[in-house]
Amino acid sequence: MEQAAFNFKAPPANELFKPGSQKYKIYERLLADGITNVEINQLGALSHTKRISEIRAMLKPYLLDVVAERLHGHVYINKIK
Repeated sequence: MEQAAFNFKAPPANELFKPGSQKYKIYERLLADGITNVEINQLGALSHTKRISEIRAMLKPYLLDVVAERLHGHVYINKIK
């Protein structure tokens, strides 16, 4: 008996967020290669942790998560896993 493969592919940004919004821009970067907390702040987000939490909540039904890895000092890169 062959087991079915799971497909944990992240949905496109326009299916989850309003185009042009901060969450949309952050999510596009997450899909591409990841985004640092510094880059999120440069997009004008007052709270990068809140934006990541909101994106994480939208990805939960897809069995995906956003994880942060320390690059150096207080700089972290966020990626979809």
